[in-house]
Formats: sequence, C-alpha cells, structure tokens
Amino acid sequence: MHKFDQDFDESRSMFRTMVNQQITITLLDEETNMDVMVNCRDISATGIALEIEHPVEVGTIIKFHNECDEQLSAPLTDCKGKVLRCEQESKDLFLLAIEIIDVE
Repeated sequence: MHKFDQDFDESRSMFRTMVNQQITITLLDEETNMDVMVNCRDISATGIALEIEHPVEVGTIIKFHNECDEQLSAPLTDCKGKVLRCEQESKDLFLLAIEIIDVE
C-alpha cells in the first residue's frame, strides 16, 4: 500500500463514490442562513466534497437538502456537516471538504 504525501491531514480514508450532481445546502451561521446550490463531487460514509462559487469559513455548519438519488450512496436529506477545509481551485471555484456530523 502506498502512502501519498499531502499538504493537509486527510482523515477521510473511507471509500469515496465519485458523483457530479447539483444539490442544495444551507450555510448555517450566527447571522444568516443562506441556501446555496453546489455541486457534489464525491461522498463517503463520513464526508463529502462540494464545489461552490465562493469561499466558506472553516467550521461553518451546513445542512443538506437533497433527496435520495441513484447516484448517491446515501441520502443527504436532513443531514448536517462541518466545513473542514476550503481550497480555491480557480477564480470562481472553491472545494469544500465536509465532515458529516449529524444524520437525523
């Protein structure tokens, strides 16, 4: 088994399902709750990678609103996550690494 050097601590070592699907999330913070359409890049049992057009602060709690879909290995309805990492990939594209923290 190979170990790949990365410039961050990658703790999501679970198997990832690659997807390319638009979903709606709510960014929950102390001031406002903002609904945003994002692209789901991949999902695992413990986390999800989302593409978004603007940066999101690490630690922000988000709520997923997607219904069960044949592309996703698990439904994201009424699920909450926490932003662990936000990386800029291009001028208008940011990748969010989300830890799934609550499944209702």
